[in-house]
Amino acid sequence: MSSLGDVGAGHTLGRYELLVPIAQGGMAVVWAARMKGTRGFQKIVAVKTMLPELSQDPQFEDMFLAEAGLASRIRHPHVCEILDLGEQDGLIYIVMEWIDGEPLSQLARAARQKGGVPMLIALRVCLNAALGLHAAHELQNEAGELVGLVHRDVSPQNILVTYDGVVKIVDFGVAKATAVSDTGATKDGQLKGKVPFMSPEQALGRAVDRRTDVFALGIVLYQLLASKHPFRGDNDMITLRRICDKEPAPSLLSAMPNCPTLLNEIVMKALEKEADKRYPSMAEFARALDRGIAELKLAGQPDEDVVAFVRSMLGERADKRRAAIRDGLKVADERAEQREQLKAQRAALLAQARANGGTIPPGLLGNRMPTIPPGLQSIPPPPGSMPDIATIAHGRASLVPGTLHAQGAPSSPTAAAIVADVDDDIAAFTGGGKKKLAVVFGAIGVLAIGGAVLAFSQGSTTPEPATQPSVTTMAPAATTPAPTPTPLPSPVTSAAPSTSAAVPPATHNQGGATTKATTTTTGAGTTKSPSTKSTGTPKPGGQDNLPSVRDPGF
Repeated sequence: MSSLGDVGAGHTLGRYELLVPIAQGGMAVVWAARMKGTRGFQKIVAVKTMLPELSQDPQFEDMFLAEAGLASRIRHPHVCEILDLGEQDGLIYIVMEWIDGEPLSQLARAARQKGGVPMLIALRVCLNAALGLHAAHELQNEAGELVGLVHRDVSPQNILVTYDGVVKIVDFGVAKATAVSDTGATKDGQLKGKVPFMSPEQALGRAVDRRTDVFALGIVLYQLLASKHPFRGDNDMITLRRICDKEPAPSLLSAMPNCPTLLNEIVMKALEKEADKRYPSMAEFARALDRGIAELKLAGQPDEDVVAFVRSMLGERADKRRAAIRDGLKVADERAEQREQLKAQRAALLAQARANGGTIPPGLLGNRMPTIPPGLQSIPPPPGSMPDIATIAHGRASLVPGTLHAQGAPSSPTAAAIVADVDDDIAAFTGGGKKKLAVVFGAIGVLAIGGAVLAFSQGSTTPEPATQPSVTTMAPAATTPAPTPTPLPSPVTSAAPSTSAAVPPATHNQGGATTKATTTTTGAGTTKSPSTKSTGTPKPGGQDNLPSVRDPGF
């Protein structure tokens, strides 16, 4: 089973079954997963889980939750949709729509080896990205007021292009609702976002707004057209200095001599160091890009299809991913079939128990319960989360004294759950429950008193006194004129009281004893007398205190 952090392929988070890891960033891992519903319904989704080394950091947890809370409210074809937020065993995860595509950074890297990204394709991709970001900027609260959402991490890594030519904005992990805070500024000493795609005000820790994302998307467009970053230096410090100084961004014409004048003006306006000189909104930037596309078409610029271009650049990569997902689905189906087989074997064990009179012979379940492959396990609970008490699931207690002894811990949480299911089924079959136990105890007590009275009436010999303190009754001695008190063993219920045709000799031991009513048939009639059976030292708390087994989540 492959794994990243505390989870791996085959683990189940809620109703989502992880298949294969797709990507890993600085804060989280993205998995291809399967969501299963009733009547055979299933759907491929993306599940993002926080890296285990960051799961204990409250700041990163807040960022993770903020992404789900903000992005889930955005409804636009060019923004990745958030479907669900869940938590299991302390692990928080976000469920998103499945996007069959690649990051723009991968597309640009592959195209760079084949002459670069064509101008019209670069403009269309950035146009669609601008429309998605504009929808995010226009997000409103319940009162209809703008929340001032700013992505703050617009970069080629966070712009996906599907194999159907659709652009999707992803990863609102460092997004900020500026209307919530007083200034919208970043806390001192914190820089959120990727340094090469920061605006001057963002790098300086000043207040940010939607024009910050305009600047970042301008860098993305410049890099796509010129295959060169306008500010990048040998290290992040040099890059930040070039972004924040008063020198304007280098002209696109200097890096791309055949660039049309209108296209150069569009890009350079987006890269103005002063926010007031940039496009005031992504909508304005998108309209400018649309005009640039129209002019390029009129100028006879070759118009290529985005779908064909993406598939020609990264089609082999797509085939490998789809094959990996198919293999993951196949393995998941095999695991599901194994689970059904385990349930069938459990049902067979219960049927055999019923055939044996309602009890399972000692050791039968422990010896024959099949083990669970590691891939069938759900996320293991964190240390210390399971109560340190004897439970059937951990093989340290008997289901019913003298009837089922668990031998060793089950091999997985799923096996423990199956043992728990057997526990529940046996309890239901044998009439378990506190009320029924009370009835059984009462019946045994009546039988014990009746047996003592019969023994007294027949002049039986004085039994040996037991050392175990228990319920006492008065039994007369045969050789003395006065009865002497004789302690009787404390009754402990077994799976079911049984009867026999012969009276076994009454014995006493130092541990607890189980009292059974036996009958002897003679010519004069039927005589009832109590007999005892050793069950060892009684466990504190009794049968009523058996703990319930924790469901691992299957």
